[in-house]
Amino acid sequence: MSVLTFPFIVYQTQHRFNDYSTDDMKYGDLTEKQLRSDLGLDDVSDVVDPWTGKKVSIFNLFRNTRPQSRTKMAELLFNELLRVSMPAYYFGQHQIFKNLVKHLYHGNGKSYSSPFLDRAYKDLIISGKTSPLSPLTVIKSSLDKILFTGKKTLSDPDIDLITQDIRSSTLPKFNRWADIFNGLGMSIHDIRTTKIQIYQLDITDNGYAAKIKFTGQDHFGLDKTDIMNPKFNFIRAFRIWFVLQRWETFSFKPFLTNMKAEF
Repeated sequence: MSVLTFPFIVYQTQHRFNDYSTDDMKYGDLTEKQLRSDLGLDDVSDVVDPWTGKKVSIFNLFRNTRPQSRTKMAELLFNELLRVSMPAYYFGQHQIFKNLVKHLYHGNGKSYSSPFLDRAYKDLIISGKTSPLSPLTVIKSSLDKILFTGKKTLSDPDIDLITQDIRSSTLPKFNRWADIFNGLGMSIHDIRTTKIQIYQLDITDNGYAAKIKFTGQDHFGLDKTDIMNPKFNFIRAFRIWFVLQRWETFSFKPFLTNMKAEF
């Protein structure tokens, strides 16, 4: 039996961390023709027409308007993206969605993390703790089962057993009804990659104490499948976001959102 070295991983999703090869992490890769003809993105904004650079107004029918610069168009589109992202923007928890959109504008692809996002992630995991399919509940049940026999350490087969049990659990995702309104559903929704580690395990004659760490990562970016889904294509916020990210004229870089929680 190998000697355990803390921390050790008891579960990790098949998706890799820091994966920039996915379609939702691409940027500036599509032409106007591809966006309009192939993806049906003629109608993008109620404020400015990105294809002509002109502001959108009924009064423009009666007078010529000067096309906006790329910088000004981007500013107008980002402001509109926030405005039409109801209720994520107006009622969002700790303005997480607003901060992520601002990071898309200014962050140049740099990864994002924040104590507010970590807190939301921890609350999400805790909120599911009463379920028998919660990873925390599953880990505790597995450890209870293994250590009830009087073992003073974990063997490799024990770790494999915990891993198998976690595979049958429900991993944390921001897909609750409340996440529609608190901004987390639009900001994160599915958590693409999850890693669970046991950081510390103290076993005594009276029981044990374990320190568990969850690490999650998602992509703040849109792929073609997203925008071709009628549900998302119908929502103006997603059309604006997709054009800002994927059109070669704008090319704003998507980024990784990182979150962690310890128990």
